Amino acid sequence: MMTLLKKLAVVTICGLVCLAGLSAATMDARVNAVPKSLMEKVFTEPEETLPSVVASLTSGMSGTAAKVKVLHDWICNNIAYDTIIFTDRWQEASNQDYVTVLKKKKAVCSGYTNLMSQMCRHAGKEAVGKSGRSKGFAYEGNVDGQTNHAWNAVKIGNKWQLLDVTWDAGYCDWGYFVKHYSTEWLYRTPREFLYSHLPKEEEYQFFTPIVTKEQFVREPYVPGVFFYKGFSLIKDKSPLYTNLMTEARKFEIGCSKSSMLILTQFYPREGSRGRYLNNAIWVDRSGNRVTVDADVPDARTYRLAISCRDPAVAVRQDYYSSSEMEQEMLPGAERLLAAKKITQRELDLFKESFEQAGGYHRYYFLEDQFATERNRAVEKVLKLLDVPADYYDDVLYFDLKADEGYTGFGDDVARFPRVFVPFTQYGRTTRIISPQGGMLKKGSEQHFCVKSNDFVAFCLYIDEENIRMFNKNPKTGEFELDFIIPDGMKEVEVMGSRDGKRLDGLWYYLVE
Repeated sequence: MMTLLKKLAVVTICGLVCLAGLSAATMDARVNAVPKSLMEKVFTEPEETLPSVVASLTSGMSGTAAKVKVLHDWICNNIAYDTIIFTDRWQEASNQDYVTVLKKKKAVCSGYTNLMSQMCRHAGKEAVGKSGRSKGFAYEGNVDGQTNHAWNAVKIGNKWQLLDVTWDAGYCDWGYFVKHYSTEWLYRTPREFLYSHLPKEEEYQFFTPIVTKEQFVREPYVPGVFFYKGFSLIKDKSPLYTNLMTEARKFEIGCSKSSMLILTQFYPREGSRGRYLNNAIWVDRSGNRVTVDADVPDARTYRLAISCRDPAVAVRQDYYSSSEMEQEMLPGAERLLAAKKITQRELDLFKESFEQAGGYHRYYFLEDQFATERNRAVEKVLKLLDVPADYYDDVLYFDLKADEGYTGFGDDVARFPRVFVPFTQYGRTTRIISPQGGMLKKGSEQHFCVKSNDFVAFCLYIDEENIRMFNKNPKTGEFELDFIIPDGMKEVEVMGSRDGKRLDGLWYYLVE
């Protein structure tokens, strides 16, 4: 919290969003209990050894779902994505039988799928690998051409359940595979899967009515984490993949967790140069719904990405820039050792936990859920260095584009107010009643009205000598202030207090 007169630096409405930030799932402990002798042989003699590995993983287990998960977990833990095939040699992707995958310890999606199917067979479970189109890397809103992805269907009871081991193993940061285990794509319902995976054969949708290719293209890309985190689509109110705009529009999604923090990114799809707009969207929370007001400034196509974070769950990023690691974190860890806040062993473990990838100017965290001592050391060092654990999951993506005849709201115009960090962190129930636009005219009389359960007081910050407090209406509970915008002002800032003592900048309007 900042003092009354200390203003917070403004950031974009979206802030930074982790590329992965997937669900904090826990790998089955049986994955780490397979005898060492089997683990050494399965990668050199796969055909002879894999049945014994599967038996070790599933022995004594009851229930198909649990057995399939431990097989899924073992693959995620031991098979890396083959980024060389992914980036340079697509023609070699055909050599993805399970034997080759185990010998290389690398695969692309078809290899992951083949290995999963084979391990299920050894476990006596019915499984098939299916191919189709996905809304993964490089998806641009069409499904023309050949299939580009593969995944599994497993029979559990009398129903087919879907899983995507490839996407649960991690992700590619261009030419580097970032191991990042999740259960985001394990046992999603057939309908949930169909927002991102369209099988080549309609019968393997396991859903009626059939989702057509045209419908698949119209619908937004919805990652599995969207459903895992308690979000839902609302009929006729949720966005499409591409939304034609004739004016500002409202989009709504369901959110079952009122404590969830919501952030958004809004940027042009081409020629953005990293430019994010924080004046074209506004997010409101009401009960179990999230409403996003959005508009486009011009005729370009814009991407709107919605992200979330559960404040009760700490999520750290998967990598740090070389400059951050070498200039701040490693010297900081050395100082912790000198101050006897960590041991030499903890410092060594911290250093061993990151790999510098040549050409990417990044240090990647080497995920290993079973390296308990190492993980504890890393967590301790990061906490002492005050490295934040507040990264966000991307849960929904869609595009906005001006329809024919609409030119957008224009350059150098704030369609909506711009926000400060504390509003995104604490303003879960705060709603602006008025003014809702982002621009105020000099000399105009404005009625400021805010409804909130997050803050106990609001004010307009004009300058250090001029702070106007809002009055709380005893009948409505709303915070109100009538104010004439004076000449000479470039912006009007609204501040709020959570404890009645200190104020933080929440949002501001531009003055024209």
